[in-house]
Amino acid sequence: MYKKVERQALYVWVYSLKWRKKLQRYGTVYYTSPKMKYIMLYVNSNRAAEVKKELMSKNYVKRVFLAHRKELDEHYVLKSKNAGEDNK
Repeated sequence: MYKKVERQALYVWVYSLKWRKKLQRYGTVYYTSPKMKYIMLYVNSNRAAEVKKELMSKNYVKRVFLAHRKELDEHYVLKSKNAGEDNK
């Protein structure tokens, strides 16, 4: 059976998008922004720190950020207008 693997998104800013193909060896390239010159890359969560460190050592990489989506609460509760009033 398929085992779910936790993934982490990395935003990698590069000097030129010709390095996009080189970044495929580190994880799955999900999105590329030609205007802002960044690449959204998904890697396994247990390897995210070491991949970030390795990418920062490359001369074609400007900066690398981890996505904070995992830290956000995805369950929202709508509040009704009468929630504060007592029912009489």
